[in-house]
Amino acid sequence: MNRSGTSELESPREVILRVATSLFGERGFPATSMRDIAGEVGILAGSLYAHIDGKETLLLEIIEQGIAEYIDEATRALAGNDDSEARLRALIRAHLDVVVRGPRTTKIVFHQWRYLGEQNRAHVRRRRHEYEDIFIQVVQAGVDDGSFAADLDVRTAVRSVLGSLNWTPEWLRTDGADPIDVVAQRLADTLVLGLCRR
Repeated sequence: MNRSGTSELESPREVILRVATSLFGERGFPATSMRDIAGEVGILAGSLYAHIDGKETLLLEIIEQGIAEYIDEATRALAGNDDSEARLRALIRAHLDVVVRGPRTTKIVFHQWRYLGEQNRAHVRRRRHEYEDIFIQVVQAGVDDGSFAADLDVRTAVRSVLGSLNWTPEWLRTDGADPIDVVAQRLADTLVLGLCRR
């Protein structure tokens, strides 16, 4: 292990990304400098540029990797499941599983993407819409098959669910009194039952 707590198996770029994720998640993107990142990695600030061309590039890469993880987890959660309510519950649980693995990454992915330049923000919006569309398809199928209320505004419902999920890093505790299975079940009950037929 070196100063930044890394093993010899990590590449310099992986170390930089991990440290940047930690600092952006803890302090926020604007309050973290390249000098801060370099100090945590244990190199001179100028040496960072041999591996990354700037702070925004780091932010974009963290966000892209984060969204990809959410999409991949959601896709796996839906495999072999045809029941609309069960599919939505599986998506909620998959989202929480990713949050538990990386709460700081979640804060960056869903709350700090606005610090990107316009071109990168547009790219991230497209990726976020890909993830949102997975939920929209599941909820729309539930409206169509009668699992969810016929008068449900699907897009508003999905954005309400995702809005709730995206704030879970602020309160979700892996070391709390209730195991994550119990918390996930309670949260799914709260979010899904509001969509069901009146």
